[in-house]
Amino acid sequence: MARPRKAGTGVGLTGRRARNRVRLLARRAHDPGGGLMVAFSDSHGLILKGAGSPETVTGQVQGTATTLYTDVEDSYVGTLSAQEVWRTQPSVRKVVGFIARSVAALPWKVYVRADDNDRPRISDSPAEQLLRQPQPWVNGYELVRNLVIDKLLYDRFCAIWVPGGFGLHRIPPRLVVTRSDMGIDEPTEIQINLDGRLLDLSQNPEVAVAMGIGWSEFDAMGISPLVTLSQILQEQRRSVAWRSAQWERTPKFSGVLTRPIDAKWSNDSRARFKEDWKEFSAGKAGATPILEDGMTYAKIGDTISPKDALDIEGRRLSDVEVCSFFHIAPELVGARAGSYASVAAFREMLYGPGVGPIITELESAFNAHIVPAMDPRPGVYASLDREEAINGSFIEQADFLQTSTGGPWMTRNEARGRMDMPSMPGGDELITPLNVTAGGQASPTDSGSQNIKPGAPAHAPRPSEN
Repeated sequence: MARPRKAGTGVGLTGRRARNRVRLLARRAHDPGGGLMVAFSDSHGLILKGAGSPETVTGQVQGTATTLYTDVEDSYVGTLSAQEVWRTQPSVRKVVGFIARSVAALPWKVYVRADDNDRPRISDSPAEQLLRQPQPWVNGYELVRNLVIDKLLYDRFCAIWVPGGFGLHRIPPRLVVTRSDMGIDEPTEIQINLDGRLLDLSQNPEVAVAMGIGWSEFDAMGISPLVTLSQILQEQRRSVAWRSAQWERTPKFSGVLTRPIDAKWSNDSRARFKEDWKEFSAGKAGATPILEDGMTYAKIGDTISPKDALDIEGRRLSDVEVCSFFHIAPELVGARAGSYASVAAFREMLYGPGVGPIITELESAFNAHIVPAMDPRPGVYASLDREEAINGSFIEQADFLQTSTGGPWMTRNEARGRMDMPSMPGGDELITPLNVTAGGQASPTDSGSQNIKPGAPAHAPRPSEN
């Protein structure tokens, strides 16, 4: 049988079902014996697991003998998988790690929607308790962080909850196989590939699934951002490889010493000069060497210098491009210099257009099935509290709330609790100063000499005073 032409994903399939192939995804693992263990899946659920060379793999697809031709060099970035990119590409790890940590630092909170303006928090909800501690050895921070990394590296994420104490688990993207509706490209089945055996989650209604999938044509698997970033990452890899080769192969000196051919130079004099020069070059940088009679020092301009091999601008450009790709301000990760005011402004924007869509996608995915399954009460929903991150300092909050509410807004016991102090009898009453009345003075901070800052006028000048 003639070898078929490779598809855009670098994978070809022969057999009676080859015409039904839409997209094949390779699951590779190197065999200790030197071979290549491969499992392939497509959006129709076809699974092949077998062994072979890096170019051909033979096995069974639903009982049919099938041969796969694959070019493993085309997967993700050259020969790098997502894990290799995470391990070897500083720009990707820096930006993706920053986004994942920023989202994971937000606490889960569960509320019940009583009416449009009344949404009390229910901190004792089993949904909030499980979201904060999904498993005995995995906390909520780690779960959200890993799900965000999955989304940014694979363009999809998946978590499942099974009743009966199984807990809440993240499913690695490499194990998730989806079947899509060929008409409108929507997922119709979700399956987990467990050692070549498919576990169909769509046929188990007791299993609650939280899943997010990016856009892709003809299937419901998403397109890894690493594919889009491949050119930038390949340039970075080649740049690092070139600099390493330069340091290894290029001479490490910037000049040579010359002396007259017919000048006398005894062994003792030569040894003494070599020792003096070695001492000067090693520990007396900036001093002036004393050469012997007739010696000259000539610079060589074709050797590599530390300045030439730094490539700081190239690395900074890679950081900026990766930040731009993931919609993050480069100033937040140190890829570009910024003032304190600008960084503070970018920080406020981070949880808006920066990581706000990721937070919304996570909340929507969990509130669709997992939260209702864990807490079936009507109107219960979970939210990542982004206000925790964007609120100002406590002093700024106190001034704002007191001015906006027109009076005191915190009891003594609430203030003591904020300082991790025990409550006291009678501390639950809100104390209102005698000079604060409804319809009169709005707030103790409204006027008075106590609010005049040193050096400031007592009041704004009237037009007649100018």
